[in-house]
Amino acid sequence: MKQFAYVILHYQNMKDTIDCIHSIQKQTESPIVIVDNHTLSKAEQKKLSQYTKDIILLEDNLGFAKANNIGIRYACEHYHPDFVVVINNDIVITQKDFESQIIKSYQKSHFDMFGPRIDTNGGESVNPFPVYSSLEEVEKAISHTKRNIRLFSSPLQRSVFRIYHNIKYKLAPVKHLKNGLEAQFGIGLHGCALIFSKKYLKKYSDAFYNETFLYHEEEFLYYRMKQDHLISYYDPNVYCFHKEGSSLNFSFQNNYYEKELFRNKEILSSLMKLRNLMVNNQKKKGSAE
Repeated sequence: MKQFAYVILHYQNMKDTIDCIHSIQKQTESPIVIVDNHTLSKAEQKKLSQYTKDIILLEDNLGFAKANNIGIRYACEHYHPDFVVVINNDIVITQKDFESQIIKSYQKSHFDMFGPRIDTNGGESVNPFPVYSSLEEVEKAISHTKRNIRLFSSPLQRSVFRIYHNIKYKLAPVKHLKNGLEAQFGIGLHGCALIFSKKYLKKYSDAFYNETFLYHEEEFLYYRMKQDHLISYYDPNVYCFHKEGSSLNFSFQNNYYEKELFRNKEILSSLMKLRNLMVNNQKKKGSAE
């Protein structure tokens, strides 16, 4: 019998976290590890302890990658699972045979990392996830993000952007995406819901690249997959639901520009680290040749 463990990253929004836990416990008795990014009050800790004894209280907000890595290591040390399901607290597991379908997918693919169909309010799946796969694409994304930071830092530019944004989206035709209809190998996978196999977790002490705070974890995983010849697999027969952006929206409430400025600064930090990783690896390859 294959064993599962779940790791949920908690940040501020208790309702989402409890909804997420409930959705898992409706389908399975597998252990659930909560990693709190330094936001839980003692009353909230007590409330969560009604659902799981495995609550990791971080002394600082470590962001996405570092906090999840701590939770994944804990799950592996305490439960020795065959699969670790790593999900944001705004994910809801809606599939009754979620785990058995993951096992079927593993039997087909022997994946290292796996992505389910992630449904959203927009009706489309966010998997397969489009990633920046080349240094040129990363450089363009860095330039674009720097422009966004300048825009959201300037009250005048923000006003012009708001007018442009409102006109553009009123006139733009509604797009109906039809992605995620077929199973695929070797693609990018969205970080809000990922399943790692035991064979992957034996290879790496950190499941995620440990140096980022937020955003573009998908690119680092994709880059690792390509560099180390790993198996990433997407299967639409496994699915869950994502309340997209719920945690960040909760943190910033209605302050759109403050949220966007924060988001773009973190995106830039991650992209710069990804670029450095790519450049350094290219130099190493050049030296070896």
